[in-house]
Amino acid sequence: MVGAVFGLATTVTHATSVWGLPWAGLVLGAIACGGMLLAVRLLLHDRWGALATGLGMLLGMVVISGRGPGGSVIVPNDLLGVTWTWTVAVMVLLVAAWPDFSRIRRLQQEQAARGRVAGEASADGS
Repeated sequence: MVGAVFGLATTVTHATSVWGLPWAGLVLGAIACGGMLLAVRLLLHDRWGALATGLGMLLGMVVISGRGPGGSVIVPNDLLGVTWTWTVAVMVLLVAAWPDFSRIRRLQQEQAARGRVAGEASADGS
């Protein structure tokens, strides 16, 4: 749900220019969506929650990207619109696919502990 809200809000504002900077809306939207994805991933310690949030963002973006009933288009097929679409998709992919280093570290510590126990057992047996 949060992902869909962020996806909708940032898709509507991605083409906003601030102080004459045409890419400001895109950069601020990417920071907001990336921050939300990162927060969900870090707080839940789960890639599936981050993936669900990201899919909500993508779904919200796709739903309002088409031509509206009045003929208006929120995400036009120009450089800014295509960049916005791929930016969100790549962020979702990166955050969801990022490895869990704490898990890797824990497995390495367990293997080292098993190696020490095995080494002590062989030293006691000889």
